[in-house]
Amino acid sequence: MESLLFCCVFLAAGYVSLGHSVQSMLAPMVPVVFIMMMSMVLSGVYRQEITNSIMNLYYHSAYGFVLAAVIFMVSAHWIGPDYATLKFKFFFLFFAFFVTNTMRPLISGTDFMDGGGRRTN
Repeated sequence: MESLLFCCVFLAAGYVSLGHSVQSMLAPMVPVVFIMMMSMVLSGVYRQEITNSIMNLYYHSAYGFVLAAVIFMVSAHWIGPDYATLKFKFFFLFFAFFVTNTMRPLISGTDFMDGGGRRTN
């Protein structure tokens, strides 16, 4: 689900900031989404003990995004010179962070009414 969110944000960032068509963005989208997903996995965001607490989930998510942002900033030149512009990088990373962190607690099943614990249903 989160990889689809990253794909949608990448396509929106490319369309709004660069004016590219969807077909021209498909090939560069794959390595960028791979970088984002692997950074989230390395930060431990998907582990059971992390998703039990909403604050722990946000801490690990922020750590994952810092890792992803550094890797993305360095590798954007090899992915495509159009995607190395500051406007695209800012738009993609900013909205990917907020969209993902808005949806992640809902996707992972965190209960907001119980102080951030897991839902039992």
